[in-house]
Amino acid sequence: MKRHARRATLCLFALVTFAGTTQAAEQKDPYAPGARKGPFVASERSLTDLARDGYEIRGNLGTALVLQKGASIYNCMIPPDPEHLSYRTYFVCSELREKREGDAPEEPQQTLPKLKMDLPTLKMEKP
Repeated sequence: MKRHARRATLCLFALVTFAGTTQAAEQKDPYAPGARKGPFVASERSLTDLARDGYEIRGNLGTALVLQKGASIYNCMIPPDPEHLSYRTYFVCSELREKREGDAPEEPQQTLPKLKMDLPTLKMEKP
């Protein structure tokens, strides 16, 4: 009886853990408008909208298309769909918004302590 209770408890724990991670993944969609991935910020504009507005495909950045019109740059990619182990059926276009030096970092960055290294001194003796 204890064995079945333990197995049921483990199964219940696994289900609760899986449901919690699924909800967390849904809440933090990295491709939602306003989400930042490096210097690019996800936008609500589609690839069709950008092409209609005169943006031209200038190349690729990994698996993303790079579109440019004047100084404005977008990258458009088909985002992965981890739920179905595939890709979604639409493009997500992100606008290039560079960070300035005074901007606060959005994510904490790990810094390494500065190491103090003494230079070795050589003694030259006369023969």
